[in-house]
Amino acid sequence: MEQTTLSSGRTPKEMLDFLRSPGGHSLIIKGEAGTGKTTFALQLIEEMFSEQIDYYLSTRVSDEALFRQFPWLREKARANEIIKAGKKFLRRAAPREREKNIGNRDSFNNVTFDLLNAMRDQDRSPSVVRTELHRLEGQIENGEIGPDGEEIEPFSEDGSMVLEMGVVMPEIELAYDVVENNLPTRSLIVLDSIEALSELYGVSSQKIMTTLQKDLVEHSDCNIVYVVEFSDKSHMDYLGDGVVSLHIGEREGRRIRYLVIEKLRGSSVTRWKYLFTLKDGRINVFDAQSYERLPRTIGPNLSKEVDPNRVSFGHDSFDSVFKGPPKGALTLIEIGKHVPQDFLDWFEERLVLDHIARKRGVLWFPQSPPDYDAMEAKAKVLSGSDRLAERLCVLDNGKRGGGERNYIRIMEGENASIDLRWDRLSYQMSKTEKPFVVLLGFDAIEDLYGRDVMPETTAFLDTIKRSGNVIVAFATGMSSSLPYLAYHSKMHIKMECEDGALLVCGQKPFTPYYHVELKEKDGILAPELVPMI
Repeated sequence: MEQTTLSSGRTPKEMLDFLRSPGGHSLIIKGEAGTGKTTFALQLIEEMFSEQIDYYLSTRVSDEALFRQFPWLREKARANEIIKAGKKFLRRAAPREREKNIGNRDSFNNVTFDLLNAMRDQDRSPSVVRTELHRLEGQIENGEIGPDGEEIEPFSEDGSMVLEMGVVMPEIELAYDVVENNLPTRSLIVLDSIEALSELYGVSSQKIMTTLQKDLVEHSDCNIVYVVEFSDKSHMDYLGDGVVSLHIGEREGRRIRYLVIEKLRGSSVTRWKYLFTLKDGRINVFDAQSYERLPRTIGPNLSKEVDPNRVSFGHDSFDSVFKGPPKGALTLIEIGKHVPQDFLDWFEERLVLDHIARKRGVLWFPQSPPDYDAMEAKAKVLSGSDRLAERLCVLDNGKRGGGERNYIRIMEGENASIDLRWDRLSYQMSKTEKPFVVLLGFDAIEDLYGRDVMPETTAFLDTIKRSGNVIVAFATGMSSSLPYLAYHSKMHIKMECEDGALLVCGQKPFTPYYHVELKEKDGILAPELVPMI
């Protein structure tokens, strides 16, 4: 098999296991226009390239955009056209022989096989079963069936035959030839789309699928993928061994792409729905990630703060997309349901450590109880063992296990306007660089002071902003402070978790959804934001 360099996407493991399992299988890929059906079908060819011989039969092989997206497809389409032309030439070159063998095409198939074998330098045996194909072509030539089973009139007004014997379905015949000439290696045939072929041949989609299922899938262990141009349930779903549908949705003006595995006969489906992106012209499904593996340390190379009016989120990927929290303003991180706590802890602690490393003062009211011992050990490395209290002030309710540490202040919890006095709190950090970075977990604040704490904190927030410092507030949908924070924020980022995938998006400024995907860079595991496009 020739070697080709292919671009990579990420396909659900269940579907690849289905195509690799013993025997032949048929798979229906369905969806409305623009959902990524053709991309997915061609990507399956790429994924199975080294394992199964492929044949792509398309009604759009002249689409230049498709050739640019899949460069290897141009040569494959050209080769297929040459073989089809050769089949037609050989059949036309022996009309008398053809007439003697109406109803029995073996002689013509033998000529075609010789051509294919000469081009491929392969032996002809073993062979595929063509019983249903011959029956179907015979019915077409005799005018017995049509697109919906109606009778076809095969004669023109002058009484001459309209259809040419032996070349009724050349593309389908070529698929049979490809499978046969590569036996016993399994083949992967992709038909894009089955409705277009039905219209081309004047035969119903179900009839074509039934023919291929009986001849190639059941008797030759061939894999066949049908691209279907709609997403609704239909009787065609019962003809395929597997069905997957691609969808585009919309949420608050943002695009949502998702893939649904409706069935994979004989295979285990551990996850039936995947969000995905078409970034870089490939389908990449968003796998569930384990964020507990994220490193909690800060390396020597901090993210570069390009904009003098903003500070860093502590990570290149977030800074690249959202540009960093603005100075003299409030940034809101809205936390949706099921967002992994491991990621939230990493995100919050990363902000703390990053700005300690920049010698800035950090005031922190944690959203959830931190691991003080682990955090302190890392922070002391960045600030010096005897200078941590100069750069960090943690506000605690005294019940979080902080103990007696010189950088922790115990809040009384009776009146937030008294406890949260900026002049007192900022004094401890007066020897550090500015701007100060203030991180406030409002669910924790409300848990200490009550759900109506917002009026008691507005003066505190305004003072911080007026002095040019940075506020990053964290709040869930359960927080009564969320509407106020959303209205007064200059930057508003949402974190959501759907179908096992962690998504972030900008409300202010508005951005599409991004998947928080773990990738290794320079030997360090780090999150990367992958856009859903």
